[in-house]
Amino acid sequence: MIKSRLSLSDCLPGLAVVGVLLLFYANSLWQLLQHSLPDTWQALFKDPYFWHILKFSLWQALLSALLSVVIGLFTAHALFYRSFYGKRWLLKIFSLTFVLPVLVAVFGLIGIYGLSGWLTSLLDWLNIGWRPNFYGLNGILIAHLFFNLPLAGKIFLQTLHSIPHQQRQLAAQLNIRNGNFFRLIEFPYLCQQLAAVFCLIFMLCFTSFAIVLTLGGGPKYTTLEVAIFQAITFDFDLGKAATLALIQFGLCFILFQGKIYFTRHTTTTVSKRQPDYQPPRLNRTFRIIHTITLLFVALFVGLPLLNILYSGLSSPALWQMWQNPMLWQAMAYSLTLAPLAALLALVMSIALLLTARRLRWHHYRKTADNLLNSGMMILAIPTLVLAIGLFLLLQNVGFSTLHLFVIVALCNALIAMPFVLRILATPFQNNMQYYEKLCQSLGIRGWTRWRVIEWQQLRRPVRSAYAYAFALSLGDFTAIALFGNQDFSSLPRLLYQQLGHYHSQEADVTALILLLLCALIFLLIEKNYDSSQSSEL
Repeated sequence: MIKSRLSLSDCLPGLAVVGVLLLFYANSLWQLLQHSLPDTWQALFKDPYFWHILKFSLWQALLSALLSVVIGLFTAHALFYRSFYGKRWLLKIFSLTFVLPVLVAVFGLIGIYGLSGWLTSLLDWLNIGWRPNFYGLNGILIAHLFFNLPLAGKIFLQTLHSIPHQQRQLAAQLNIRNGNFFRLIEFPYLCQQLAAVFCLIFMLCFTSFAIVLTLGGGPKYTTLEVAIFQAITFDFDLGKAATLALIQFGLCFILFQGKIYFTRHTTTTVSKRQPDYQPPRLNRTFRIIHTITLLFVALFVGLPLLNILYSGLSSPALWQMWQNPMLWQAMAYSLTLAPLAALLALVMSIALLLTARRLRWHHYRKTADNLLNSGMMILAIPTLVLAIGLFLLLQNVGFSTLHLFVIVALCNALIAMPFVLRILATPFQNNMQYYEKLCQSLGIRGWTRWRVIEWQQLRRPVRSAYAYAFALSLGDFTAIALFGNQDFSSLPRLLYQQLGHYHSQEADVTALILLLLCALIFLLIEKNYDSSQSSEL
């Protein structure tokens, strides 16, 4: 067998992508530094409103993360031990929330908890005078919980499944059950994921944009991301926007490093396979807690989706909306942007993965990890911060629709890259381990290797990664909110405008269209690959 050597041609695809990404990020950050003047920093730090925004950003993220982690723990425990009709569908709905556009979920939540929502109608029927206050901090927490509770629940559920069956058998022999079993066996395993999940959800809530913009309800409930957007669109204060964006970047970078630090990948020499394992029946206290938790979670996650379906199908504007040229324009741009952004994310991710696995094969593990981390930099540099840097860089350029289209597509591709990398990392590495020596001995290289050897094992995860990237790009609102205009829009932007102008009947139809599109993509994901892997990000 001929021993291969690491050559420049092997590393060229990944290095080219890293170069483009670093140039892209560096230019954006440099523009922020250029426009962030010392006087602006001094004025900002003396402004009490800035400290209010910063404290509220951290406070709402802390509360959202705590609620998501605590209820996610109860949910995972209940799902692991209880078997019931519809459990499979509940887990599918959990996965659907992952690809659901934020504004669609917000619209569904307003239909449940708003002033004219289902909850208010139920209170009227029960002759209860209390009314829910959905806007402000309450609405932000509910919306964050809607998205992050399923994420935390699926991660903790996977952790419970990872406990070796032999440990459960030994605990049963020692009569360690119920609360003692949770305290001595399960909780130590869950603690290994607790800090990483908390940091991830905290970071997602801290950088939340569409939720706070829609439900914030005024200056009292504004976060850094919304303040950046307002400084550009309302005040056109470039210096203030740049300074706020740099502060946002610094805090997100610290949070991203914290998530990496707390992430632990544990291994065990004992087999974890549990082919026919049936969890033991717990005591009455646990069963009552599980029942209440599952009822709450099923209603909390399922009712907003039912409201979207009901409102859209019963809307008087269901057929009239199809005659609206703005809907067709937004749909055309969305269905063009999403596949292009997904393709860009897929191509760049594959280039990084091909180079990273080659580096690992030659024992450059640290370099390979850093290479893949470059594709996940969007988690440390939020999309709005990146978009502001691009806006400052290109503000003197005459923007055409084509320019805006390319910029938004690239931003959406960067948003999807971390998820594509996570889905494809293990299959690509496995292919390297299984077939590298065979390909070396037969002299199979390049496109022939990809077509004959690689594609047979990678086509299902690649299709799944593309579908995820498609769905995430379809529902993203951040980049289009900054660069969109009357001639260049998307379905999420159209839905935001309809909500802002109180065109509720038209918003019913737009939300229904987005939900059905994402559901179709989700069905494709479920058909092609195990979608639960994405929740490990």
